[in-house]
Amino acid sequence: MKKYFILVAIAAILAACNKKKTENVPVLVEEETYTISEAIPEASALPVLPTVKTKKDKTVNMRDSLKVDPKKGAVIKKKYKGTIPAADGPGIVYDLVMYYQDMDGDGVYELDATYWEANNGDNQTFTSTGKRKVRKGTPSNAEAIVYELIPSDGSMVFYFLVEGDSLTMLNQDLQKAPSNLNYTLILEE
Repeated sequence: MKKYFILVAIAAILAACNKKKTENVPVLVEEETYTISEAIPEASALPVLPTVKTKKDKTVNMRDSLKVDPKKGAVIKKKYKGTIPAADGPGIVYDLVMYYQDMDGDGVYELDATYWEANNGDNQTFTSTGKRKVRKGTPSNAEAIVYELIPSDGSMVFYFLVEGDSLTMLNQDLQKAPSNLNYTLILEE
């Protein structure tokens, strides 16, 4: 029995000594480094055109979605149309209808964008609907009036500079395209 106690005591002492030795042993860790290169896109001279959704069979009357306040005057409907250059086709016909009240610039809009020859030579129409807000000022003109069209689906916002009876498309920085291409919609009567 004494031999058994001695063996257990020696095993306990060895285990305790062995544990102390391993606690102070440095551990080697291999490190890997990775280099990530980022591509910086080139700035385009043309404005980025917001995307619009495919036109649905059931059309929504945006006039009905305008919250009318009798104190703000009559409801006004304005329709603009124009052909905007397309990067990969002959052009995009924009057909924009806006509804707002006489004494309130904010309102609603519906925009149909028909891409010529977009689908194997066939025209394809997309629709965007949402709210219209009136903003004042651009980086180059503090007095400019800008229509901000905010799509109800959360996609990219459209900006148009009011120039008499026409609207000129602006980029997201509220600047005109630095090209000679036509980005103007004309008021239809």
